[in-house]
Amino acid sequence: MNKSKRVRREDVAAEAGVSSATVSYVLNGTKRLSPEVEQRVMEAARRLNYMPDRIAQSLAGSKTRTIAYMTADITNTYQLEVIKGLQKEALKHDYVVYIFDASGDVDRYIENVIARRVDGIYVATLPDFMSDDLLCRLRDAGIKVLTDFSRNTYLPDISYITSDRHDGFMQAVSYLRELGHTNIGYLSAFDESCYYDVRLAAYRVAMTKQFSSPNMSIVFGTWPYSTSEGLGRELMNQMMERYPDVTAVIATNDIMAIGAMKAVTEAGKSVPCDYSVIGVDNIAKSETCYPPLTTIDQNGYEFGQKIFQVLYDNIMNDTSGKYIIPMKLIIRRSTDKLPENKERERFCADAVTVN
Repeated sequence: MNKSKRVRREDVAAEAGVSSATVSYVLNGTKRLSPEVEQRVMEAARRLNYMPDRIAQSLAGSKTRTIAYMTADITNTYQLEVIKGLQKEALKHDYVVYIFDASGDVDRYIENVIARRVDGIYVATLPDFMSDDLLCRLRDAGIKVLTDFSRNTYLPDISYITSDRHDGFMQAVSYLRELGHTNIGYLSAFDESCYYDVRLAAYRVAMTKQFSSPNMSIVFGTWPYSTSEGLGRELMNQMMERYPDVTAVIATNDIMAIGAMKAVTEAGKSVPCDYSVIGVDNIAKSETCYPPLTTIDQNGYEFGQKIFQVLYDNIMNDTSGKYIIPMKLIIRRSTDKLPENKERERFCADAVTVN
């Protein structure tokens, strides 16, 4: 084909073996077709370097094939993995993702999202940064909105998604109990005022169901909230001082759990001999740290892919709903059986420690 000639929709149709109308349906997002047909059209468009006029489509009322991701913690390792998964899945469907940091001027960002006529948005921020009124403003502008269950408010025609943290914590506490641990502590990045932190409630429910008289040893972070290694180290030091009988801990996330393991080593103790440690998220670093971290898996990359799939379905089919993603306990070397007291000294001498 002559490279200087502009590729037309009809050329893509011929290349894909479909009608021009089918190409329009797929590229404009105006009608869902079979995955096989959609893929064939997208591949043909890429081979021919066909670039639809998005501005003209937008003015004509078609989809803009853009979505937005709103977060208040852009540097968080887990959030970055979610964004990677979201972008990868979006590109498969010829969508572009805008990233916004809600710790800035949220009202101005909302104005931009509406002005750009994005098709959908995922809101990863807490209610402190993004109120329900703003979610409704986006929804009423014709944008499909997906947010997290932890907001604890459910608005009409807005979708909600979450990992099944209650089941995840149940798996973790049950596993620690099987290893012989009965004094299981929790390192919470958030204090009691943060009703939207589902993990704290999940820990308490799991402990209540696993033990008739549970020893709930909890240390809390304070505002402004952080989920850093430094916080994990600080809270683990408090745990060791205030609750000396604790032999296992679960942290709000993997980053804090890694910090907790460093605190154990700095105190002259070891993981998993003196303390078994479990994180949440299964970030890439959880597998490469030393010892490798046992964690409740809510794989960020896969979660990002699921976010796009949900938004895409909501956009294409004008739907909304609630979506719960299963979690799985990934067992690594930061957890082990609780040694008998008489064996503890010998066991500790052979235990792995954190660098």
